[in-house]
Amino acid sequence: MNEHNREAVIRFQDVSFTYEELPEGTAEASARASGVRMAIDHLNLEIYDGECVAVLGHNGSGKSTFAKLCNGIIVPDYGDVLVYGINTREEDRLLELRQKVGMVFQNPDNQIVATVVEEDVAFGPENLGFPPEEIRARVDSALKAVGMYKHRGKEPHKLSGGQKQRVAIAGILAMKPECILFDESTAMLDPKGRRSIMRIIRKMHDEMAKTVVYITHYMEEAAAADRVIVMEGGKVIDDGTPYEVFSNIEKIRSVGLDVPQSTELAALLREDGMDLPGDILTTEECIAALTKTLTR
Repeated sequence: MNEHNREAVIRFQDVSFTYEELPEGTAEASARASGVRMAIDHLNLEIYDGECVAVLGHNGSGKSTFAKLCNGIIVPDYGDVLVYGINTREEDRLLELRQKVGMVFQNPDNQIVATVVEEDVAFGPENLGFPPEEIRARVDSALKAVGMYKHRGKEPHKLSGGQKQRVAIAGILAMKPECILFDESTAMLDPKGRRSIMRIIRKMHDEMAKTVVYITHYMEEAAAADRVIVMEGGKVIDDGTPYEVFSNIEKIRSVGLDVPQSTELAALLREDGMDLPGDILTTEECIAALTKTLTR
């Protein structure tokens, strides 16, 4: 990774955050001394322009809090979050920030506001005051990008969960952000719906040159990213390529997570003496390695 040749578009600077009520001006040391639990704990982290990043962690690890801090939905109790140079504490610049960074949530019903698909996708650009012809172009382009153009006249509540999520993504795309955050956006979908959303996420990164960050607890989804960040107790405990992160099976398991099934199978077969490479992540890689070994 050549991060240092790229701009850090999201920068966490010694960030701590708690969901507990703190009196204004409470020092962090005082908060900790009184037993306050930090959801994010002294986090220093940078997301670089053009990355495709998966953030992993079990429930309570801080990963969804991290996503909300990136978009200014919540602000740090201590430290600073800088997004495209904007400090999320600057309330008068939040609209500017959210035009740069869009967010897709777990439940699409919480994001769909209109009774017709194309009207829902138009909601954001309309609120920004774009002329009608610009809005039309943005809506059509966004719906085509997520494969929902033919459903543009339908009522969202009649769509499947995966289709609703695609409409929610189109609504964010129509705003033309530079970075898109997905907060467990596949969690409520069946396997087919999850695969569909993951294809769109990769398309946004590979073809549309978006910076993409997605929070997930599915190991196979994380394996599809270029960079994987593992969180535990509000801290980053691992950060690297999927091959680097998932090669340390014991470390992943120590925080209550699993590795991709193909990685686990290959590890078990290696323990039994089969000559397989140590960097298997996907089903395809596992099949190829087994075929090569068994046909020697």
